Amino acid sequence: MRYHSRLPVLLPALALLSCGGDGDSNNTPASAELGREYLIGYGETIEVDSLSLEFSTLAEESRCPASAICVWEGNARILLTLVKGRTTAVVELNSSSRFQTFAVFEGYYVSLRNLAPYPATPSTPLPQNYTATVFVDGHVAPASN
Repeated sequence: MRYHSRLPVLLPALALLSCGGDGDSNNTPASAELGREYLIGYGETIEVDSLSLEFSTLAEESRCPASAICVWEGNARILLTLVKGRTTAVVELNSSSRFQTFAVFEGYYVSLRNLAPYPATPSTPLPQNYTATVFVDGHVAPASN
């Protein structure tokens, strides 16, 4: 019987804890802070600060499969759709440092740190199986032309 006296206190607390999200199912991290890495699945969107990032396209997958011997390491290229306010840009990021691995957009620095899965055989995984690890930071002066 003494447990019933705690119910009026516990029930509202449990209700508040269960209301942690806003119903948005885009896998936005709870503490989307600048200066951190984030994992974005193919077709997913995350919000970091006031920047929205969508892993919209796997444009190229030519990395040397782990089970092969290749002349060069190859490259994986993705397109991210970035949105801040009313400004939108599609940026191209590459896994190979021979190409552009980062972009500056509206004062934000976004770089591709990893793309998984890494090809294990000469066949390419389906795009929906990919996840990109991106680093997002702010307070960067826009690149000059």
